[in-house]
Amino acid sequence: MTYKGLPDGTLIHHCKEGNDLAFNELFRRYFNKLYQFSLKYIKDEAVVEELVLDLLLRIWQKSDQIMVEGELAPYLFTAMKNTLFNHIRKKQKITVPLESISEQTYVGSMISEDFEAGELRLAYSNLLKQLSPQRKKVFEMSRDMDMNHKEIAGELQLSVNTIENHISAALRFLRQGLQKHTDIALVLALCLYL
Repeated sequence: MTYKGLPDGTLIHHCKEGNDLAFNELFRRYFNKLYQFSLKYIKDEAVVEELVLDLLLRIWQKSDQIMVEGELAPYLFTAMKNTLFNHIRKKQKITVPLESISEQTYVGSMISEDFEAGELRLAYSNLLKQLSPQRKKVFEMSRDMDMNHKEIAGELQLSVNTIENHISAALRFLRQGLQKHTDIALVLALCLYL
């Protein structure tokens, strides 16, 4: 069987069954794109290669948890941004001498992070309230109750396609609404997809 022309969603489905040929096709399809994208943010080629390989390995290991019907690219690039963000943050923490950080700076940083996280939670909560009652219920069943599309469709007596449309539309709406919270929203976006 050839995997070259198969859509990403089908390849992920095969990956869930442990098919390494399907994963090899995803790897071939996305490694270079992720690598080139990451080089814009981190100039060290060896580090970028390691980060991209780690991400793709995590995709392989967690393929059974990934719910992607269409293209995998938005999911992968969001996950890659999050990986880069975490790497840069860790590197900054390592390279700053401890004695150069005053207690006031540390406390100010914590307050700022708490404020941003609180602001994001509030924005997320407000956006959820703006969803239609049906869409909100479907989205919460998917994310909060960890139900798959088929289970939600059965409980609400709707088609799986309708459930997928509700979740896609909710994610699109939340992404657009959280764009001004870019850095923190990357973490949230990753959580929404896993």
